[in-house]
Amino acid sequence: MKKILTVTLNPAIDVRYNVENMRIGEVNRTKHIEKTAGGKGINVSRVINQLGGDVTATGIVGGFTGKLFLSKLNAGNIKNDFLETSYETRTCIAVIDKDIKGITEFLESAEGTTEDFEKFMEKYVSILENEKVEIVCGSGSLLKGIGKDAYNPLIEEAHKRGIKFILDTSGESLVKGMEAKPFLIKPNQEELEDITGKKFNNLSEVVEAAKELVKTGIQVVMVTLGGDGAILVTDKVVYKGTFPKVEIKNTVGSGDSTIAGMAFGLSKEMELKECFRLAVACGTTNAMLDSTGNIDLDILKDILEKITVVEL
Repeated sequence: MKKILTVTLNPAIDVRYNVENMRIGEVNRTKHIEKTAGGKGINVSRVINQLGGDVTATGIVGGFTGKLFLSKLNAGNIKNDFLETSYETRTCIAVIDKDIKGITEFLESAEGTTEDFEKFMEKYVSILENEKVEIVCGSGSLLKGIGKDAYNPLIEEAHKRGIKFILDTSGESLVKGMEAKPFLIKPNQEELEDITGKKFNNLSEVVEAAKELVKTGIQVVMVTLGGDGAILVTDKVVYKGTFPKVEIKNTVGSGDSTIAGMAFGLSKEMELKECFRLAVACGTTNAMLDSTGNIDLDILKDILEKITVVEL
């Protein structure tokens, strides 16, 4: 089994409040509260752990919330090696009211410096070399104060060592990161529209846009399509993956679970088609649970048999 490294450059303490009859401008008392180590890369690590993979999480943390973050990772048995700085790790709050459709979120931003990132680069290269990493998953947003192209040197250092780099971010950091030619990117349809500056009217247009990105040197483009499943495009093949009708409870973290399934499949040297099937199954399983960035192996086993992957 190949070693996987996840990179979370803007982690968070995720606070989840369950309330009833939320009222704006008034006092609201929580029925339940949960605090977890959050960030897209952490969700990826957690799911890879649940699948039985060999994974280490790294990134940048700081302050009192950074120490709480690391204690949560350790309590969850997620192997980690983070750079600790003086800047406070952010807190993100999700408010869930059973009478309100959707989740109300409050997302902090967090600071960092170029010097912090340079120190992290030293740690990152050391991990790549000493841990014999073969797959890297870079996920999520970037700290304020470091460049929007921060993923580029990470990708380039992976390239030097023949390591596959999976990039899952959005906006300018995705556009910049694509210039370094990661092995795989995973935009959703809206993010792909932002990248290309086009509005897609059908699946064929999505596929063609993904093919254009592959021509730039990115080996695999996986586009998630919400309830319509996902597509996977390389220079040789196009796959469409769909999942059965299920009860959706919480889609937050489904994209991260999809990345985890793909990375785990690659670490087991599964065929790309089967990596894709597992990726779609993991994303679906996460959506069937109340928690974020989690899978249930029994549900996964059942769902995996029902995932349809066809060549277009």
